[in-house]
Amino acid sequence: MDFVVLCDFDNTVVDIDIAEFILARFSEADWQVFDEQLERGEITLEECMQKQFSTVKAPRALILKETENVTVARPNFGKLVEYCKNHDIPLIFVSAGLDFVIKRFINLNGWHGLIEAYTPKSKFTADGIKFTFPKLLDETSVSFKDDLVKHYKKLGKKVIYIGDGTPDYQAAREAHFSFVIKDSKLAELLRNEKILHKEISDFQEVVETIKASTFLRKWRTSI
Repeated sequence: MDFVVLCDFDNTVVDIDIAEFILARFSEADWQVFDEQLERGEITLEECMQKQFSTVKAPRALILKETENVTVARPNFGKLVEYCKNHDIPLIFVSAGLDFVIKRFINLNGWHGLIEAYTPKSKFTADGIKFTFPKLLDETSVSFKDDLVKHYKKLGKKVIYIGDGTPDYQAAREAHFSFVIKDSKLAELLRNEKILHKEISDFQEVVETIKASTFLRKWRTSI
C-alpha cells in the first residue's frame, strides 16, 4: 500500500512547543492573546503566527542557542524514521514552527534526506520574524496542513497524520488514519467526534501499528 506520513513538530515530535518557548523568552508584547483568538476561531493559524512573531526581535543565532537543549525527540521517533526509510515511505514534517529550528533538528540527528520539512519560510526583519506560508493547492483547505493531506490523497496515497493540537484538527480529519499525542487537545477533539485514531506517547507505537496486518483494515472507507 502506498503510504505517506505527515507529522506535526511542536508538541508532537518533540515534547515541547518550541514556538511558545521562543515567544516566552523573546516576545516584547502579549503574544498569548493571539492564541486565544485562534482557539475561538477569530483568526487563522497563519494570522496567529504572523502576529505573534512580529513581537520577536531576537537574532537567529540566539534563538538557535536557546532551543538547542530543549529540541529533543520523543521516545523512538528515530525508529519511525528508520522504518520509513527502509520501506520507502515519505516522512514529512508539516509544521507552522520555525523552519530553521526544524532543519537544524533534522541535521543534528543525522536525518538529512530522510525527512522533508513543509513549513512557512521565516525571514528576520526589523519588525520581527515574518513568514511566507506554503500556497494552498485547494481553495477549500483551512490551512496548509489539511491542504497537504488533500494533495497526497489526490495522488492516490494513503495518508497517515500525526499531531497534537487544534491546528492539526482539519488535517487529522482529512487523513485516512491519525496518530495523536495522548491526552492532547487533538485527542479530545477526535474522541468527541468519534473519528478513528490512536493515542500515543511513544513512536514505537506508531511503527508497531503500521506493521500490524490489522492496521490495513482500519482505514476509514468513507474518505
